[in-house]
Amino acid sequence: MSSISEQDKRIKIAVIHPECGVSWNGGSQISAYEMAEHLAAHYDVELLCGKRVGSVSVVLPCVPRGRSANWLATSYIGGLFRKMFGYPGMVIEAATSFFPYLFHLLRSKPDVVYPNNDYGGLAIAWVLKRLIGSKILYTERAGLLSDGHVLKRNMKFKPDHLVVFNEDTVQTVKGWYPDQAVSAIPNGVDLSRFSTVGDKFEFSLTGKLVLCVGTLNRKNHKRMELVIQAMAHVPHASLVLCGDGVDKDYYIALGRELLGENRFKQMSLSFDEMPKLYRSVDVFTLPSANEPFGRVYLEALASGTPVVAPDDGMRRTIIGDAGIVCDVENNEQYAQALATALETDWQDKPIEQASKFSWAAIALQYKDVIDKSLMKKNC
Repeated sequence: MSSISEQDKRIKIAVIHPECGVSWNGGSQISAYEMAEHLAAHYDVELLCGKRVGSVSVVLPCVPRGRSANWLATSYIGGLFRKMFGYPGMVIEAATSFFPYLFHLLRSKPDVVYPNNDYGGLAIAWVLKRLIGSKILYTERAGLLSDGHVLKRNMKFKPDHLVVFNEDTVQTVKGWYPDQAVSAIPNGVDLSRFSTVGDKFEFSLTGKLVLCVGTLNRKNHKRMELVIQAMAHVPHASLVLCGDGVDKDYYIALGRELLGENRFKQMSLSFDEMPKLYRSVDVFTLPSANEPFGRVYLEALASGTPVVAPDDGMRRTIIGDAGIVCDVENNEQYAQALATALETDWQDKPIEQASKFSWAAIALQYKDVIDKSLMKKNC
Protein backbone atom coordinates (compact mmCIF):
# COMPACT_ATOMS: atom_id res chain seq x y z
CA MET A 1 0.00 0.00 0.00
CA SER A 2 2.83 2.42 0.81
CA SER A 3 4.39 1.95 -2.64
CA ILE A 4 1.10 2.99 -4.28
CA SER A 5 0.99 6.08 -2.09
CA GLU A 6 4.57 7.00 -3.02
CA GLN A 7 3.75 6.52 -6.72
CA ASP A 8 0.73 8.81 -6.40
CA LYS A 9 2.81 11.45 -4.64
CA ARG A 10 5.15 11.61 -7.65
CA ILE A 11 2.24 12.70 -9.83
CA LYS A 12 2.33 16.49 -9.94
CA ILE A 13 -0.95 18.42 -9.99
CA ALA A 14 -1.02 22.19 -10.55
CA VAL A 15 -4.24 23.91 -9.48
CA ILE A 16 -4.64 27.45 -10.86
CA HIS A 17 -6.68 30.37 -9.54
CA PRO A 18 -5.03 33.82 -9.14
CA GLU A 19 -7.98 35.15 -7.11
CA CYS A 20 -7.74 32.34 -4.56
CA GLY A 21 -6.84 33.82 -1.17
CA VAL A 22 -7.45 37.37 -2.41
CA SER A 23 -11.24 37.16 -2.14
CA TRP A 24 -13.82 34.44 -1.65
CA ASN A 25 -16.76 36.09 -3.42
CA GLY A 26 -16.92 33.42 -6.12
CA GLY A 27 -17.35 29.69 -5.78
CA SER A 28 -14.45 28.88 -8.11
CA GLN A 29 -11.90 30.29 -5.66
CA ILE A 30 -13.16 28.09 -2.86
CA SER A 31 -13.32 25.03 -5.10
CA ALA A 32 -9.71 25.56 -6.17
CA TYR A 33 -8.59 25.82 -2.55
CA GLU A 34 -10.59 22.80 -1.36
CA MET A 35 -9.54 20.57 -4.24
CA ALA A 36 -5.88 21.50 -3.80
CA GLU A 37 -5.98 20.74 -0.08
CA HIS A 38 -7.80 17.41 -0.47
CA LEU A 39 -5.89 16.19 -3.53
CA ALA A 40 -2.66 16.90 -1.65
CA ALA A 41 -3.42 13.79 0.43
CA HIS A 42 -2.89 11.75 -2.76
CA TYR A 43 -0.54 13.71 -5.04
CA ASP A 44 2.20 16.33 -5.16
CA VAL A 45 -0.04 19.39 -5.43
CA GLU A 46 0.59 23.11 -5.69
CA LEU A 47 -2.04 25.84 -5.77
CA LEU A 48 -0.97 28.83 -7.87
CA CYS A 49 -2.76 31.85 -6.39
CA GLY A 50 -2.62 35.53 -5.50
CA LYS A 51 -2.28 35.25 -1.72
CA ARG A 52 -0.93 32.56 0.57
CA VAL A 53 -3.68 30.27 1.80
CA GLY A 54 -3.65 26.69 3.04
CA SER A 55 -0.72 24.28 2.94
CA VAL A 56 0.17 24.03 -0.77
CA SER A 57 -0.18 27.59 -2.10
CA VAL A 58 2.42 29.21 -4.34
CA VAL A 59 1.99 32.99 -4.69
CA LEU A 60 3.01 34.44 -8.05
CA PRO A 61 2.87 38.06 -9.26
CA CYS A 62 -0.25 39.14 -11.15
CA VAL A 63 -3.35 41.32 -10.71
CA PRO A 64 -6.21 39.07 -9.53
CA ARG A 65 -9.70 40.25 -10.44
CA GLY A 66 -10.47 41.36 -6.87
CA ARG A 67 -7.52 43.74 -6.75
CA SER A 68 -8.64 45.61 -9.85
CA ALA A 69 -12.31 45.97 -8.80
CA ASN A 70 -12.07 49.41 -7.16
CA TRP A 71 -9.86 50.81 -9.91
CA LEU A 72 -12.24 49.55 -12.58
CA ALA A 73 -15.20 51.08 -10.74
CA THR A 74 -13.72 54.52 -10.04
CA SER A 75 -11.13 55.46 -12.68
CA TYR A 76 -11.65 56.85 -16.17
CA ILE A 77 -9.52 54.13 -17.78
CA GLY A 78 -11.39 51.56 -15.71
CA GLY A 79 -14.60 52.88 -17.21
CA LEU A 80 -13.21 52.34 -20.69
CA PHE A 81 -12.30 48.76 -19.75
CA ARG A 82 -15.85 48.17 -18.54
CA LYS A 83 -17.22 49.34 -21.88
CA MET A 84 -14.81 47.15 -23.83
CA PHE A 85 -15.14 43.92 -21.82
CA GLY A 86 -18.04 42.23 -20.05
CA TYR A 87 -15.80 41.14 -17.17
CA PRO A 88 -12.71 43.38 -17.35
CA GLY A 89 -11.30 42.11 -14.06
CA MET A 90 -10.99 38.63 -15.55
CA VAL A 91 -9.26 40.02 -18.66
CA ILE A 92 -6.70 41.86 -16.51
CA GLU A 93 -6.20 38.76 -14.36
CA ALA A 94 -5.66 36.54 -17.40
CA ALA A 95 -3.22 38.97 -19.06
CA THR A 96 -1.08 39.59 -15.98
CA SER A 97 -0.97 35.98 -14.78
CA PHE A 98 -0.14 34.32 -18.11
CA PHE A 99 3.66 34.62 -18.23
CA PRO A 100 4.44 34.37 -14.48
CA TYR A 101 2.31 31.24 -14.18
CA LEU A 102 3.53 29.73 -17.45
CA PHE A 103 7.23 30.17 -16.63
CA HIS A 104 6.75 28.71 -13.17
CA LEU A 105 4.93 25.67 -14.53
CA LEU A 106 7.50 25.12 -17.28
CA ARG A 107 10.02 24.71 -14.47
CA SER A 108 7.85 22.53 -12.20
CA LYS A 109 6.53 20.36 -15.09
CA PRO A 110 3.12 19.23 -13.71
CA ASP A 111 1.56 16.03 -15.01
CA VAL A 112 -1.92 17.53 -14.72
CA VAL A 113 -2.98 21.18 -14.86
CA TYR A 114 -6.32 22.00 -13.24
CA PRO A 115 -7.27 25.62 -14.08
CA ASN A 116 -10.16 27.10 -12.09
CA ASN A 117 -10.20 30.66 -13.45
CA ASP A 118 -11.92 30.10 -16.79
CA TYR A 119 -10.09 31.00 -20.02
CA GLY A 120 -7.11 32.60 -18.24
CA GLY A 121 -5.97 29.35 -16.69
CA LEU A 122 -7.07 27.28 -19.66
CA ALA A 123 -4.81 29.29 -21.98
CA ILE A 124 -1.83 28.52 -19.74
CA ALA A 125 -2.79 24.84 -19.59
CA TRP A 126 -3.18 24.70 -23.39
CA VAL A 127 0.36 26.00 -23.92
CA LEU A 128 1.79 23.59 -21.34
CA LYS A 129 0.02 20.68 -23.01
CA ARG A 130 1.75 21.48 -26.28
CA LEU A 131 5.17 22.26 -24.83
CA ILE A 132 5.61 19.57 -22.16
CA GLY A 133 2.59 17.28 -22.54
CA SER A 134 0.71 18.19 -19.35
CA LYS A 135 -2.85 16.89 -19.21
CA ILE A 136 -5.73 19.36 -18.77
CA LEU A 137 -8.44 18.64 -16.20
CA TYR A 138 -11.19 21.24 -16.28
CA THR A 139 -14.45 21.79 -14.41
CA GLU A 140 -16.99 23.84 -16.37
CA ARG A 141 -18.95 25.72 -13.71
CA ALA A 142 -21.11 27.67 -16.15
CA GLY A 143 -22.81 24.48 -17.30
CA LEU A 144 -25.33 25.16 -20.05
CA LEU A 145 -25.88 28.84 -19.23
CA SER A 146 -26.70 30.89 -22.33
CA ASP A 147 -27.04 27.72 -24.41
CA GLY A 148 -23.60 26.58 -23.30
CA HIS A 149 -21.82 29.70 -24.61
CA VAL A 150 -19.02 29.60 -22.00
CA LEU A 151 -18.68 25.81 -22.24
CA LYS A 152 -18.34 25.94 -26.04
CA ARG A 153 -15.74 28.70 -25.80
CA ASN A 154 -13.69 26.79 -23.23
CA MET A 155 -13.86 23.55 -25.19
CA LYS A 156 -11.62 25.25 -27.78
CA PHE A 157 -8.76 24.68 -25.29
CA LYS A 158 -9.36 20.92 -25.66
CA PRO A 159 -9.30 19.66 -22.05
CA ASP A 160 -8.27 16.02 -21.71
CA HIS A 161 -11.07 15.47 -19.21
CA LEU A 162 -14.06 17.71 -18.59
CA VAL A 163 -16.04 17.69 -15.35
CA VAL A 164 -19.59 19.07 -15.15
CA PHE A 165 -22.08 19.08 -12.32
CA ASN A 166 -24.90 16.84 -13.55
CA GLU A 167 -25.76 14.05 -15.98
CA ASP A 168 -27.97 16.28 -18.15
CA THR A 169 -24.91 18.37 -19.00
CA VAL A 170 -22.86 15.21 -19.60
CA GLN A 171 -25.34 14.05 -22.24
CA THR A 172 -25.39 17.47 -23.90
CA VAL A 173 -21.58 17.57 -24.04
CA LYS A 174 -21.47 14.08 -25.55
CA GLY A 175 -23.93 15.20 -28.21
CA TRP A 176 -21.82 18.25 -29.08
CA TYR A 177 -18.39 16.61 -28.67
CA PRO A 178 -18.68 12.82 -29.07
CA ASP A 179 -14.96 12.21 -28.42
CA GLN A 180 -14.71 14.34 -25.27
CA ALA A 181 -14.00 12.52 -21.98
CA VAL A 182 -16.54 13.93 -19.50
CA SER A 183 -17.75 13.09 -15.99
CA ALA A 184 -20.46 14.42 -13.67
CA ILE A 185 -19.05 15.30 -10.23
CA PRO A 186 -20.89 17.71 -7.91
CA ASN A 187 -19.25 20.41 -5.84
CA GLY A 188 -18.40 19.62 -2.26
CA VAL A 189 -18.37 21.21 1.18
CA ASP A 190 -15.79 20.97 3.97
CA LEU A 191 -17.74 19.59 6.91
CA SER A 192 -14.85 20.27 9.28
CA ARG A 193 -14.95 23.97 8.41
CA PHE A 194 -18.70 24.51 8.07
CA SER A 195 -20.61 23.19 11.07
CA THR A 196 -22.98 24.21 13.84
CA VAL A 197 -20.14 24.38 16.38
CA GLY A 198 -18.36 27.68 17.01
CA ASP A 199 -18.78 31.40 17.60
CA LYS A 200 -21.53 33.52 16.08
CA PHE A 201 -21.80 37.15 15.04
CA GLU A 202 -24.09 39.45 17.01
CA PHE A 203 -26.17 41.76 14.82
CA SER A 204 -28.18 44.77 15.97
CA LEU A 205 -30.96 44.04 13.51
CA THR A 206 -34.70 43.45 13.80
CA GLY A 207 -36.05 39.90 14.21
CA LYS A 208 -34.70 36.74 12.61
CA LEU A 209 -31.96 36.93 10.00
CA VAL A 210 -31.84 35.99 6.32
CA LEU A 211 -28.39 35.77 4.70
CA CYS A 212 -27.49 36.20 1.03
CA VAL A 213 -23.89 35.71 -0.18
CA GLY A 214 -22.52 36.58 -3.61
CA THR A 215 -20.69 39.01 -5.86
CA LEU A 216 -22.34 42.44 -5.96
CA ASN A 217 -22.48 42.94 -9.70
CA ARG A 218 -25.71 43.68 -11.57
CA LYS A 219 -24.27 42.18 -14.77
CA ASN A 220 -23.85 38.69 -13.38
CA HIS A 221 -26.54 36.08 -12.71
CA LYS A 222 -26.77 36.42 -8.91
CA ARG A 223 -29.79 38.80 -8.97
CA MET A 224 -29.21 40.03 -5.42
CA GLU A 225 -31.84 42.73 -5.86
CA LEU A 226 -34.58 40.06 -5.83
CA VAL A 227 -33.94 39.08 -2.22
CA ILE A 228 -33.86 42.72 -1.12
CA GLN A 229 -37.20 43.31 -2.83
CA ALA A 230 -38.72 40.14 -1.35
CA MET A 231 -37.51 40.97 2.17
CA ALA A 232 -39.45 44.23 1.97
CA HIS A 233 -42.53 41.97 2.37
CA VAL A 234 -41.15 40.01 5.36
CA PRO A 235 -41.47 42.83 7.89
CA HIS A 236 -40.35 41.07 11.07
CA ALA A 237 -36.98 39.85 9.75
CA SER A 238 -33.73 41.39 8.50
CA LEU A 239 -31.32 40.79 5.64
CA VAL A 240 -27.54 40.38 5.84
CA LEU A 241 -25.95 40.82 2.41
CA CYS A 242 -22.38 39.49 2.30
CA GLY A 243 -20.17 40.20 -0.69
CA ASP A 244 -18.26 42.81 -2.62
CA GLY A 245 -18.15 44.02 -6.20
CA VAL A 246 -18.46 46.93 -8.55
CA ASP A 247 -22.13 47.53 -7.64
CA LYS A 248 -21.75 47.41 -3.86
CA ASP A 249 -22.95 51.01 -3.44
CA TYR A 250 -26.05 50.29 -5.52
CA TYR A 251 -27.08 47.34 -3.37
CA ILE A 252 -26.39 49.18 -0.14
CA ALA A 253 -28.59 52.06 -1.30
CA LEU A 254 -31.38 49.69 -2.38
CA GLY A 255 -31.25 47.78 0.90
CA ARG A 256 -31.43 50.91 3.00
CA GLU A 257 -34.24 52.31 0.86
CA LEU A 258 -36.49 49.21 0.99
CA LEU A 259 -35.57 47.78 4.40
CA GLY A 260 -34.08 50.61 6.45
CA GLU A 261 -30.99 50.71 8.65
CA ASN A 262 -32.50 48.39 11.29
CA ARG A 263 -33.30 45.59 8.82
CA PHE A 264 -30.34 45.62 6.44
CA LYS A 265 -26.60 45.16 6.69
CA GLN A 266 -23.96 44.72 3.98
CA MET A 267 -20.61 43.23 4.91
CA SER A 268 -17.52 41.65 3.36
CA LEU A 269 -15.73 38.88 5.23
CA SER A 270 -12.64 36.78 4.80
CA PHE A 271 -12.95 33.11 3.89
CA ASP A 272 -12.05 32.12 7.45
CA GLU A 273 -14.99 34.12 8.84
CA MET A 274 -17.69 32.65 6.59
CA PRO A 275 -18.52 29.59 8.77
CA LYS A 276 -19.18 31.94 11.69
CA LEU A 277 -21.54 33.99 9.51
CA TYR A 278 -23.56 30.99 8.28
CA ARG A 279 -24.07 29.88 11.91
CA SER A 280 -25.28 33.34 12.87
CA VAL A 281 -28.42 33.47 10.72
CA ASP A 282 -31.75 31.66 10.51
CA VAL A 283 -32.19 31.17 6.74
CA PHE A 284 -29.88 31.35 3.73
CA THR A 285 -30.99 32.35 0.23
CA LEU A 286 -29.45 33.11 -3.15
CA PRO A 287 -31.85 33.92 -6.05
CA SER A 288 -29.31 33.46 -8.86
CA ALA A 289 -30.49 32.52 -12.34
CA ASN A 290 -29.43 29.19 -13.83
CA GLU A 291 -26.87 28.46 -11.13
CA PRO A 292 -24.81 25.52 -12.43
CA PHE A 293 -24.35 24.32 -8.85
CA GLY A 294 -24.10 26.86 -6.06
CA ARG A 295 -21.88 25.57 -3.28
CA VAL A 296 -22.95 28.37 -0.93
CA TYR A 297 -26.16 26.40 -0.43
CA LEU A 298 -24.12 23.46 0.86
CA GLU A 299 -22.07 25.71 3.15
CA ALA A 300 -25.27 27.03 4.71
CA LEU A 301 -26.76 23.55 5.11
CA ALA A 302 -23.57 22.22 6.71
CA SER A 303 -23.82 25.09 9.21
CA GLY A 304 -27.34 23.97 10.14
CA THR A 305 -29.06 26.75 8.17
CA PRO A 306 -32.04 25.93 5.90
CA VAL A 307 -32.12 27.31 2.36
CA VAL A 308 -34.60 29.09 0.09
CA ALA A 309 -33.65 28.94 -3.59
CA PRO A 310 -34.99 29.09 -7.15
CA ASP A 311 -36.81 25.98 -8.32
CA ASP A 312 -34.71 23.89 -10.71
CA GLY A 313 -33.39 20.34 -10.84
CA MET A 314 -29.90 21.07 -9.56
CA ARG A 315 -31.05 23.06 -6.54
CA ARG A 316 -33.69 20.49 -5.68
CA THR A 317 -30.87 17.92 -5.60
CA ILE A 318 -28.69 20.10 -3.38
CA ILE A 319 -31.38 21.22 -0.93
CA GLY A 320 -33.47 18.06 -0.64
CA ASP A 321 -35.93 18.42 2.23
CA ALA A 322 -33.74 20.96 4.05
CA GLY A 323 -35.29 24.04 2.51
CA ILE A 324 -37.79 25.50 0.07
CA VAL A 325 -37.59 26.07 -3.69
CA CYS A 326 -39.85 28.66 -5.30
CA ASP A 327 -40.25 31.12 -8.16
CA VAL A 328 -37.94 33.88 -6.92
CA GLU A 329 -39.02 36.18 -9.75
CA ASN A 330 -42.49 36.20 -8.19
CA ASN A 331 -41.93 38.69 -5.39
CA GLU A 332 -44.93 37.54 -3.34
CA GLN A 333 -44.06 33.84 -3.63
CA TYR A 334 -40.41 34.48 -2.75
CA ALA A 335 -41.39 36.51 0.31
CA GLN A 336 -43.79 33.78 1.45
CA ALA A 337 -41.12 31.11 1.07
CA LEU A 338 -38.68 33.14 3.17
CA ALA A 339 -41.33 33.72 5.84
CA THR A 340 -42.22 30.02 5.93
CA ALA A 341 -38.57 28.98 6.17
CA LEU A 342 -38.06 31.37 9.09
CA GLU A 343 -41.04 29.89 10.95
CA THR A 344 -40.25 26.18 10.33
CA ASP A 345 -38.39 23.91 12.75
CA TRP A 346 -35.90 22.22 10.44
CA GLN A 347 -34.21 20.14 13.17
CA ASP A 348 -31.14 18.29 11.73
CA LYS A 349 -32.31 18.18 8.12
CA PRO A 350 -29.79 20.78 6.82
CA ILE A 351 -26.81 18.94 8.35
CA GLU A 352 -28.00 15.54 7.13
CA GLN A 353 -28.39 16.88 3.59
CA ALA A 354 -24.95 18.53 3.53
CA SER A 355 -23.24 15.32 4.68
CA LYS A 356 -23.96 13.81 1.25
CA PHE A 357 -21.51 16.30 -0.35
CA SER A 358 -18.33 16.16 1.77
CA TRP A 359 -15.17 17.38 0.01
CA ALA A 360 -13.34 14.24 1.01
CA ALA A 361 -15.83 12.15 -0.99
CA ILE A 362 -15.76 14.56 -3.95
CA ALA A 363 -11.95 14.58 -4.03
CA LEU A 364 -11.94 10.79 -4.33
CA GLN A 365 -14.13 11.09 -7.43
CA TYR A 366 -11.59 13.51 -8.94
CA LYS A 367 -8.79 11.14 -7.97
CA ASP A 368 -10.56 8.40 -9.89
CA VAL A 369 -10.66 10.64 -12.98
CA ILE A 370 -6.98 11.53 -12.63
CA ASP A 371 -5.87 7.93 -12.11
CA LYS A 372 -8.05 6.15 -14.65
CA SER A 373 -8.55 8.77 -17.37
CA LEU A 374 -5.58 11.14 -17.25
CA MET A 375 -2.78 8.95 -15.89
CA LYS A 376 -4.25 5.72 -17.35
CA LYS A 377 -3.52 3.74 -14.20
CA ASN A 378 -5.03 0.31 -13.69
CA CYS A 379 -6.96 0.77 -10.46
